Amino acid sequence: MKIQSLVGKFKRNNQVRNTLTVVVQPGELFFSPLSGVDILSKVSVEGNAWQETLRHTLDGIETSNLRLDVVLNSKLYQTYQIDKPNIPSAELRGALPFLLKDLINEKVTDILADSTQLPAGNKLQVYVVTKSLVIELQKMLLALGIELGRVLVEDEVWGVSVPDLNSFLLLQRSKQRSFRVSAFVEHHCAFQRTMRGIASPLTGVATSVLQLDGIALELQRSIDYLSSQLRGTSLHKMKVCCDEEVQQELIEALNERLNVSVTGLTEDQRESGEVLVEFASQLGQTAINLYPDSLKPKKEYVTLKNIAICWSIVAGLLVTIIAYLYVQHSYLDNDLKHFIEKQQQSEQKLSDLNKRLANHKPSAAKIAAVERLKEDIQAKRASLKAVAKFDESQQLGYSGVMKALATLGRQDISLNHIFIDANSMNLQGLAHAPQAIPNWVSQFKYEVNLVGRTFEKLRIGRNDQGIVTFELNTQQEQK
Repeated sequence: MKIQSLVGKFKRNNQVRNTLTVVVQPGELFFSPLSGVDILSKVSVEGNAWQETLRHTLDGIETSNLRLDVVLNSKLYQTYQIDKPNIPSAELRGALPFLLKDLINEKVTDILADSTQLPAGNKLQVYVVTKSLVIELQKMLLALGIELGRVLVEDEVWGVSVPDLNSFLLLQRSKQRSFRVSAFVEHHCAFQRTMRGIASPLTGVATSVLQLDGIALELQRSIDYLSSQLRGTSLHKMKVCCDEEVQQELIEALNERLNVSVTGLTEDQRESGEVLVEFASQLGQTAINLYPDSLKPKKEYVTLKNIAICWSIVAGLLVTIIAYLYVQHSYLDNDLKHFIEKQQQSEQKLSDLNKRLANHKPSAAKIAAVERLKEDIQAKRASLKAVAKFDESQQLGYSGVMKALATLGRQDISLNHIFIDANSMNLQGLAHAPQAIPNWVSQFKYEVNLVGRTFEKLRIGRNDQGIVTFELNTQQEQK
């Protein structure tokens, strides 16, 4: 059995886990629905200790086999734009803290960073969080028996909140936060600005025209700036998602004052946390994750318990193998004894046959007679070979050949000499004209006894009376 298969018996990370998403807002925690678990969709945060509120909420539910994804609000992380370094992608994440050392106040060992490449220009959008925040969150969840899945950022979630638009502007405000305008290109945040000095609410009973004019002016400045910076990107649509505002009034006021189309992010007026919970599950595996693999707890498989179990299994296998080999040894030992007995019997039988063979040795006279018989057989075989040399034509005679020649008789050909043996047929005669000879020979193919006979030599001449003579030989004369 392979070691990998033994180790695989102790792995538990292959179990299917239920995933719960929590969105951390400045004053509230928003939870995604979880099948089979009764959990509130929104919980107020007492003071600033959102981790403690999260612990109390999770402590009251069934947390076995649960994975938690956390979406941080922009107050809990920082964003930077840097030039993309010329280093391999696999080493980029580890190098980010060192690339930011001149921009941050913390030590590079006290932060966690992840980045995404901006579509426009050779820039990286880097997200930074303190390592202590993630480690404390991890320890708290482990104490509850919950696995920390991913630590996400809300900017990435806002980027996928409008699936049908690759590029758009977003005016957003959460409770206890300021208004922010963001620009998303290819579903990634390429620009973000917090608008100071604009108090909420802008709509409702406390509607202020001056405040609306002020925010519209700031938005128009941001739009003009983005138009000059992102020339290849069309940013003509703005979405609005602002808590504690009458959203439709705000949309109408902005449409009157801006040169872009302003619509609501959702059809119904929902809080920012609810929208983030809805779209957080649509982030792919390549999204920003501030919980790197290096911080994830390593499963210790080489424990005393696992070693004891492995040794028990090995001991059981060894006992089984030894028992099997003992049984096989017993069978083979019996077979060996049986074969030894048969060998002894065969050796005794061979000894008896050798003794009997010694008594049956032939005499010299018999050996001489056998030799004479062999010589006689050899002579007869030679005679048979000589007889075999006679071909079928010799056994049948040459009457067929003579009959065929008679059948081919012509007025312009006369034969006066015929010689036939097993290997040749020579003909001599007279012809009326020279061309009559080949015409006559070509008719041989129509007679069975003449077909296949060829002549190697033809002699044509004239006698004293001027008559054409010919001689056909099937083989060359010996010189």
